[in-house]
Amino acid sequence: MKAVISVFDKDKVVSFAKALYERGIELIATEGTARAISKSGIPVTKVSDFTGHQELLGGKVKTLHPRIHAGIATAEIGIVVVNLISPEPDLASKKPLDNMDIGGVTMLRNGIKNFENVAVIVNPARYDEIIEELRTEGKITRDTRLSLAKDASKYLLAYESKIDMLLEWMK
Repeated sequence: MKAVISVFDKDKVVSFAKALYERGIELIATEGTARAISKSGIPVTKVSDFTGHQELLGGKVKTLHPRIHAGIATAEIGIVVVNLISPEPDLASKKPLDNMDIGGVTMLRNGIKNFENVAVIVNPARYDEIIEELRTEGKITRDTRLSLAKDASKYLLAYESKIDMLLEWMK
């Protein structure tokens, strides 16, 4: 099994990645996340190496690749760990939507759609629970995957609400 990890909030991600790796899960991560993980000596494949394509537009296009999304759709990638940069109004910016995430949102939606086979994790507070379940059950159970999908759906709803408020702010 593989896990793709792309997180803005890197709290606990290194210890989580280590625990996944120790359970035989292959790690794939975006550049910044891969850097954080590999600094601890944990083997990780950069998304660009997995897909065979470098990030584009200064890192704005990383995970929008058929290999990533087919991997999630087929459960070759069975764990999707994503949290997004919060879009906040920046009075000095002429492009306040520049930090709006597209690839991470798309991975989350793909994982939610395939929750029967894929665990979608948006909240670092759940990492320990997931590792414990992997230890005791040898897998992430359907009930947990459903709960994680619900968390991700609520997370995306809140994210989209922030985008909507930002668009209102831009009037």
